[in-house]
Amino acid sequence: MSSALALLSNAGMAWNTIHMPRAVDQIEAMSVEAVQAGDLRRIAPTHLERINLRGTFDFPIERYAHQLLPSVADLNAKQRRLA
Repeated sequence: MSSALALLSNAGMAWNTIHMPRAVDQIEAMSVEAVQAGDLRRIAPTHLERINLRGTFDFPIERYAHQLLPSVADLNAKQRRLA
């Protein structure tokens, strides 16, 4: 599990590294001022706010059960009709 989390965090850092210069360029294009070098020194591609590193995920299984497990979804639908 830890190797999967390391892979995920590395992928997040790689994505951030690629997209951060684009974001700075876009901010500068929309602003009259350039982004200050001091501000750029305070940001890093290691910001992983939206990545869940605890290994706990919440998926709406009910929403996709008919695609993931069609036989179980059919069985549940039959049981609901009989109830």
